[in-house]
Amino acid sequence: MTVERGDFSASFNFNGDLTLIDAGGIQVTQFRPGIHDRPLAGLWLRRHREGRIDSIQLTGSGSRASFDPAVGSPVWEGRDMGVRWWVRLVPSAISPALSLALPSGGEGGGTGRGASWTWEVSVTIDQGGLTSGIERQECDDAVLPDDLWDLVSAQDLALVEPSTAAGAESYISQYIAYHVQGVPNFGNVLSARQTMGCAPRLPLYVTGIIQGCRAFMTDGYDFYGLGARLGGQPEALGDADWDRGGIDQYEFAMACLLSPKAPLTQGGLTWQVWNTAMSDYRGDLGKACTACAGASEESLSGADWTEADDGPSIGPHDTSPVSPAASQVESATSLLISSALLNGDPLPEGEFSRLGGGSVRQPEADQTGHLLSYFGDDACHVVSRRKELEVARSHGQILLSGNPDTDPSRPTMAATTYAGGVFASQVVLGNTNMNQLVSVQKTGLGLLRSRGVRILVQVDGTWRLLGVPSAYIMDLGGSRWVYRLGDRSLTVSTIAHLDGAAIDIHLEADGPIRALLTVSLEDPSIWLRKFAPADVARGMGGSISFTPAPGSPAAERCPGLSYVISSPDARAGDDGPLFDPGEGVRTTDPAMVTFLSDGGRALSVTIAGFMDGASEESKPDAVPATSERKLLHAHYLAMASFMQGLHVAGEGRFAEFNDLMPWLVQNALVHFLSPHGLEQYGGAAWGTRDVCQGPLELALTFGHTDLARTILLKVFTHQNPDGSLPQWFMFDQYADLYQHDSHGDIPVWPLLALAEYFEAGGRLDLLDEPVAFWRDDATRPSSGPLTVADHLARTLDYIQSHRVPDTDLFCYGEGDWDDTLQPAQESMKRQMASTWTIALLYQACCGLQPLLEAAGRTDLASRFAGEAGRIKADFADNFIFQGVLAGYVNFVDGQPRPVIHPSDTRTGIRYRLIPMTRSIIAGLLTPDQEADHERIIEGNLHYPDGVRLMDRPASFHDGVTRVFKRAEQAANVGREIGLMYTHAHVRYTEALGLLGRTRLGQELLRISPVGQFRRLPTSEPRQRNCYFASSDADFPDRYTAASQWSRLKEGAKDPVGVRGGWRIYSSGPGIYCRQVVQHLFGLQLRDGRVVFDPVLSQEDDGMEVTMTLFGQPRTIRYHVAGGPVAGPGDTGSEGTGSDRLRVEADGRRLEGRILDLPYRKGGLEVTQGQLADAAHIDIFLAVDGQTVK
Repeated sequence: MTVERGDFSASFNFNGDLTLIDAGGIQVTQFRPGIHDRPLAGLWLRRHREGRIDSIQLTGSGSRASFDPAVGSPVWEGRDMGVRWWVRLVPSAISPALSLALPSGGEGGGTGRGASWTWEVSVTIDQGGLTSGIERQECDDAVLPDDLWDLVSAQDLALVEPSTAAGAESYISQYIAYHVQGVPNFGNVLSARQTMGCAPRLPLYVTGIIQGCRAFMTDGYDFYGLGARLGGQPEALGDADWDRGGIDQYEFAMACLLSPKAPLTQGGLTWQVWNTAMSDYRGDLGKACTACAGASEESLSGADWTEADDGPSIGPHDTSPVSPAASQVESATSLLISSALLNGDPLPEGEFSRLGGGSVRQPEADQTGHLLSYFGDDACHVVSRRKELEVARSHGQILLSGNPDTDPSRPTMAATTYAGGVFASQVVLGNTNMNQLVSVQKTGLGLLRSRGVRILVQVDGTWRLLGVPSAYIMDLGGSRWVYRLGDRSLTVSTIAHLDGAAIDIHLEADGPIRALLTVSLEDPSIWLRKFAPADVARGMGGSISFTPAPGSPAAERCPGLSYVISSPDARAGDDGPLFDPGEGVRTTDPAMVTFLSDGGRALSVTIAGFMDGASEESKPDAVPATSERKLLHAHYLAMASFMQGLHVAGEGRFAEFNDLMPWLVQNALVHFLSPHGLEQYGGAAWGTRDVCQGPLELALTFGHTDLARTILLKVFTHQNPDGSLPQWFMFDQYADLYQHDSHGDIPVWPLLALAEYFEAGGRLDLLDEPVAFWRDDATRPSSGPLTVADHLARTLDYIQSHRVPDTDLFCYGEGDWDDTLQPAQESMKRQMASTWTIALLYQACCGLQPLLEAAGRTDLASRFAGEAGRIKADFADNFIFQGVLAGYVNFVDGQPRPVIHPSDTRTGIRYRLIPMTRSIIAGLLTPDQEADHERIIEGNLHYPDGVRLMDRPASFHDGVTRVFKRAEQAANVGREIGLMYTHAHVRYTEALGLLGRTRLGQELLRISPVGQFRRLPTSEPRQRNCYFASSDADFPDRYTAASQWSRLKEGAKDPVGVRGGWRIYSSGPGIYCRQVVQHLFGLQLRDGRVVFDPVLSQEDDGMEVTMTLFGQPRTIRYHVAGGPVAGPGDTGSEGTGSDRLRVEADGRRLEGRILDLPYRKGGLEVTQGQLADAAHIDIFLAVDGQTVK
């Protein structure tokens, strides 16, 4: 049902759960729970008695209330804890007083669109008044004279257009800024502004309690607490005064209010929680709080809500019974809502330590010595229940199936699992946005129980929903959950097939058990489903097939796409089994299907995907439980094969790479083949910048040049005729979907990628490969006799036609690598140049020029040489001021003015990392300039958890922009806003490798999640087998971060904690693997050649690494000494020739070419023939341990 009044609209499920509030076209609420989910928002009544707090939910399926969907003003009524309550929702228009206080239009005004609504709550003593006497002191269903009562209100927030609210809830929350204003008679009034999702509009939400608000919270993680994963009530309900409350700008936006405590007398208690939302308000948030509070008080003062129009006359003293219709609604509750969670018991340490197959590597223990997690056989990661309850981001992984050859033209199946009993979610074949079948688990606390694949089991006649296990085991190809339940146990496994696109979900118990597996669809409207009946008696289970609905995107692009969910031992059906048959309620929710077993020891379900239609012959067989270990090992072997068998022997400091690298490669392949992550579950496209880094560098690192060639051809296919490229594009059947504009650096990346491909031994004939430009009008490649070489020329044309006026510099355009620093003013796009982009362009031109010469493309080579020469000639004059690189230069009146520089008073930011590291990598600085900037980085940008993008964050003004967009919009201190973006730290290590700095290994380990807990005291608990895109300072808001930034630095007296950012979806894993293999271990594979150029320290002396070179496994032994290897000469990073490096193959000294690098002599290049069939390679390396002084 829907309630509408003016710009206000609210929707409810039949059981009284609020699913949506819209005000003036802005979706106020963030999550839209279905009929199988409890709402995340709500109202709670609390009773304080002798130090104990009891609470009851007043509305929705989580309460004991009946629901009367009265026209205009729905009402909830219930009885519990000796009281009777009524709740009514009363919508209204924006009051005239508020319109005058916050006038529409103009600077600081609103748009005039919006709405107000009030939650009216009335509580009376039920049947008989106050209770006294010792005999009633322990009675929960009685009201005692000393009892105190208060009200809790919680509302999840999005404040964006409905189409935006459908995805990326964490991202939406990061851009909601809060302000709290103390208002006389109201106490705390809370305002929230969405700063990004509707930009340039800034939607506003303000809420308060007429009777006063004594405490508040702004994030659901604080309100619910991590313990919510166990199924209990929100932790805030048990916190008497919300001492942990306050503003917290994290990733679960929720406006939570707490009223003052009051006794309940015969006159009852009344609260009015008022809310106002406006579609655009750019003024002062404190003024908005005061104005909205005054308007609400005026509109509600003296009003008798029992006599409101369009509603029933139910009031605080009404004793009429609940209507039959309401009674039916009250009882019709899904098992996914009503069932208690069944969580695993903690395991004895001996049993827990055996779950990894026998190995216990890289153990993590708590302060009492209890084992929390470890790595086992085949790099599996084993996590305890205790560890899962300590991490903010629930342990999870993305499984890949059906593409062992890593061919991007072959659709890959993906499935996401989470520790808290989410046995699969976001199951999709191919495009992760358009082809998705199974729904996404959208909360890190598992609060939406219907999402994904869940399993209920019947224990002592009562259905229980499997929750947090005793242990969660992540293998490269599967997930396992182990539940110890007293003297019983059961396990669940989700295993991805290696060849076919399918996953198996298998439950096995130690005795007979009834089980009900549920699968929810993300969008049932785009699928046609067909049931095949089960015949369990004959050994034939049920199945459900799904094909694209006519008119859906998948029907147009992938007409043969289909999914089949089948079981050999369960009956397939709709959501009927989730309701008690005696209730007579069948919702036939099209988003839910079920598989019900009859009480055996096992339940198996397979989800398979097909691009050419499904048939009985094509359906994959489920993998028997006895073969699961073999299949998981096959996944590990496939990953090891892609990595050329890379392995570090012994137990030295780099031994943790044996557990880290397989997971980073797996994460990199997710980013490449099935673009999405755990928090950032949307994707489906290749970012032009990203695919030219992570996937391409990963391929080149391990010698897969054909794969790199495929990437390059797909990128150039999407180039526009004017030489520009899209910011992102879909690379599959949806290739006509892409972002038409892009940041200024985007055209440079294919140039650099091509140069690196050729340098790694890629065939030069790629230049002659026919590749057309993309026809925007026809949404497909154009035709014509064009080659990759033509694309290079056209790219250079574009660059040279987009200059800063009166200069030879490529202009800033829409931004550069740091997405948060997009220009807020139109003039900046044309007048500014990015130092980092110019350095990147110089590196690309220098890399391409000799290779084009070698390919006989002398004219094109000359053009690139000319571009590089012009950059080099004027680089110091244009970008270095007072000896320091500017982050940008802004040309005003023809003169360059530095932006982000010690002399920049406008931004107040002095140093920017990536222009420095990229200029070092590109070789643009003189040795003295390089040393100066290395000192700047170490002294101003280096922190215990990694280097930061700038020395301080951009200014924040409640989301109103002045210089940069996202940097001044985001309210959360995370991702790029927190400045420690892991990708940039990896590029910093690349600079260290090229400089030959022996601290390279230390800096790579600094960001390894495997052992970070040992090295970084401020590291908050986090998952250890995945890539984190950032390290986020645990500041509650931007203002606190700005004033307390020094708490992040080394040696801080009161250090702030750092938590892991978003996971998996990044180009970072691929480039990290490159730094480990090519720069740390010094193994640079090229076509028929290899360069040995390790950068190690003396503590790595004696290390052995195994890796396949030219098809043969080789053991590389490193001998690291503090002096020259042989003969006179310089030592260490500046050594020359054989005095620094000697390589022997089976005892034979190898001669070859010593490469030149910008700041030192490089490695030794030898041929495949020189290595012959040598099994052992010894590398003798001299280092001097130079560090910046």
